[in-house]
Amino acid sequence: MSEEWKFLKPIFNNEEVTKLRETLNKVVIGSGSTVEPSKLNIIKQANWISIPTESGDHFSEEDEIQLLQAVLENRNQEIIAIAFEPLKAFPPAFVFPATAEALAEFNHECGHFWFVLYAGEPDWVIICTKLDFLIITGKHSFVKQFLGCEIQEPFADFYELALSYSDDEPEKKSLLHVYNLLLCEYPKMNPGEIIQLLPVW
Repeated sequence: MSEEWKFLKPIFNNEEVTKLRETLNKVVIGSGSTVEPSKLNIIKQANWISIPTESGDHFSEEDEIQLLQAVLENRNQEIIAIAFEPLKAFPPAFVFPATAEALAEFNHECGHFWFVLYAGEPDWVIICTKLDFLIITGKHSFVKQFLGCEIQEPFADFYELALSYSDDEPEKKSLLHVYNLLLCEYPKMNPGEIIQLLPVW
């Protein structure tokens, strides 16, 4: 099945996927015993920020370029992608080199699914949702380099995105919830504290 992808290395082995997920769970976890796209918790890391930003099918071409620059600047040679929803007949995880071709292939193949990307211990984490936004969490230098701007700008754009939905659409409530938690609550948290972004009750 690996022949379906040119640059992505699919991982099906349960033990290997579990080890990768345990590394990710230092920063991002699904609540309960299973990972579901409706359940999302972030664990605060020392000196990290967490920023929401609008997206389509995960990364635009400009996003791919900026992400790759940020990853290479951070001296990461490969990227790990873990599915954050149950997928049938599709790999639950991938490992791929930090290259433009591999990142473009990931975006093309996995752009319609919930995936979480990370590298290192993790050194940074990017949550790719199906709700037309990403969450980038890591040290200020990495996040700023990926975004290509000061952090106030994506927050303002994200707020406008939330307001573009009508009051009776559940997306509006979810986006405003994420916006308020990451703007107001996350910066005040102590390392190790958990913030629940989804679900929104």
